[in-house]
Amino acid sequence: MDSGQAGEVLDGVREQLTSLGRALADGGHDLSPEDAFELAGRAQKVANAADGLVALSGAWGARVETTMWESRRWERVHPVGYVDAMAGSSVALEAGLTDGVAGRKVALGAALRARFPAVLDLVVCGDLPAQTAHKVVDACAGLDAEACARVDAALAPRLVALDPARAAGEARRVAARVAPAQVEAHIASRRQTRTVEVSPADDGLTSWYALLPTTTSAAAWSAVDTLAADYRAADPDLTVAESRADAFGDLLLRNVTVSASVTLGLPVVTGVEAPEPVATERVRVDRHDDETVVDAFTGEETRIADLHPSSREQLSWVEVSPETGADLTCVVAPVGTGLAVSGTHLAGLGWVSATTLAGLLRSVPLDVSRAVLEADTGTLVSHTSTAYRPPTSLLEFVRLRDGTCRMWGCTRRAEYADLDHTRPWPGGPTCPLNLAVLCRRHHRMKQQGRWRYTLAPDGTVTWIGPAGRVRVTEPQHRLSPPRAPAPPTASTPGGPRIAASAPEHPPF
Repeated sequence: MDSGQAGEVLDGVREQLTSLGRALADGGHDLSPEDAFELAGRAQKVANAADGLVALSGAWGARVETTMWESRRWERVHPVGYVDAMAGSSVALEAGLTDGVAGRKVALGAALRARFPAVLDLVVCGDLPAQTAHKVVDACAGLDAEACARVDAALAPRLVALDPARAAGEARRVAARVAPAQVEAHIASRRQTRTVEVSPADDGLTSWYALLPTTTSAAAWSAVDTLAADYRAADPDLTVAESRADAFGDLLLRNVTVSASVTLGLPVVTGVEAPEPVATERVRVDRHDDETVVDAFTGEETRIADLHPSSREQLSWVEVSPETGADLTCVVAPVGTGLAVSGTHLAGLGWVSATTLAGLLRSVPLDVSRAVLEADTGTLVSHTSTAYRPPTSLLEFVRLRDGTCRMWGCTRRAEYADLDHTRPWPGGPTCPLNLAVLCRRHHRMKQQGRWRYTLAPDGTVTWIGPAGRVRVTEPQHRLSPPRAPAPPTASTPGGPRIAASAPEHPPF
């Protein structure tokens, strides 16, 4: 097949669909509901066929295994059905998908082409959605090629007319009939893949995913549902979902000691001329539990008695001028914590507001690390080192800046990834301008040389492909570019005050 001719065909189809879509956006009011729904169904068949092309294209590329040896790249061509470890990332970069979604498409194309030809034909013709084909392939995991062929022949003739909600169950039923021993062996091996994961959701919320043995899940669900019913009996305003979430959390934390760690941004003034130093004294202030403090950003009022002991201790000391007695304490964060600003990103859990974070600090003892931020812009302040291996402070700095692996579509957390020298050391220095976070798999992919990247001074990474395709990933926090010196900070009554108020645009 000539890739140029295939590309021209796809470009022509895309142009026609684009024209049709724009016409529909402007003139859709002329359609009756029946005509509109019918058009949606016909368009879905086109999308099904396109998904088949994406999966097949990825499968043919994935059959080439690439390895590195002594800075040389070696390629080995396997039969279609083999999936190279970097294939999903390559498709993600070209198609603009996340790494996980692209990997699923590649794996589907490889499996259908190698083991399910009849199901593949249904997808390519547009009669079967890729989601349904995924269910068939997943249900036959662990089966050899012969068993998959038997499932394919038995299931494909009635798959289009089958309720898609029943596709997975029907595929498992057929698989258990044609290869019962293989199904049992796969079930036994799957017990070793049990896992629990968390991922960011809305502000202040986090999604949990657990893959557990069925017996454990049945017992756990019974416990959650039973306790949730008790909660609803005590509080009729609770919904079923809310009561189950509360019950799950309470059961999870029962008989355990909770602690956590978090890195928060601490704003400082950089790039400006500091005022003349002022002699101060650190004075202890007796505060009563019924006193309150006000969050400088959210306006939330909090009783000192409700604060964590470490926060109460911070509020017991202030800096004063020995001459005037004026309070020179710098307030650049919620007063109740002295740490958070306008919110922060908790690794693996998602973005939380200052109010949510204040509640977290009050309820959970935290081991807090402070990231130095430039007060006006919220950008990170730079570190550098002359060694090959970055020191701990520089390592933490780059990981905080990047947040996740800097490959397009990858969400691997930075603390579980490598630091890569963009330009090899010692030609490239060990500093934030030459270091980026890459997970182990994408670190190896970068070494293969098909895709290379550049790192901008502000932390932006630009990936460039062999055909000139460009993908850009943003850092979690940008680096601060050099600035011209600004005039000294004006003095205020009672003595000068450095960063004594919240910036107009808070960090983060």
